[in-house]
Amino acid sequence: MTQVATDALEVLAPAGADVRFRGDVLTILPVSVGVIPQLVRLLRPVLASLDTNPADAAGIEITSDLVMELVVDHAPALFEATALCAGKPRGYIEGADPADFIALALKVVEVNRDFFIQRIAPLLGGLLAAVRGAGRTPFSS
Repeated sequence: MTQVATDALEVLAPAGADVRFRGDVLTILPVSVGVIPQLVRLLRPVLASLDTNPADAAGIEITSDLVMELVVDHAPALFEATALCAGKPRGYIEGADPADFIALALKVVEVNRDFFIQRIAPLLGGLLAAVRGAGRTPFSS
């Protein structure tokens, strides 16, 4: 199969990635449409705490330090969102040691980064604009 054909298939059915978590190997797949509403509700306050314009989300570097910083203020939402993306119960996620949780969270972001940046961030930006109003309307004659 040519590289172009392989890239086209990747767009249609993005590949997952494996991560070792609590002694198991979990395959993290791109999020399914069924978890999007709950995921957006969970991550809205987390993203708002980053104090960045959603349009600038592509420039956010997700590091282990950032994950731990967010856990301090948003642990329940992050554990629940990670559990949804990993297809595991929240208690299973919460029972992990910090290094395993960070590795899992980073893998979830890696597998879903394009989705989060291309779909979720603009959606949140649109919601923010709707709440703030569209701004001034240009004068027309």
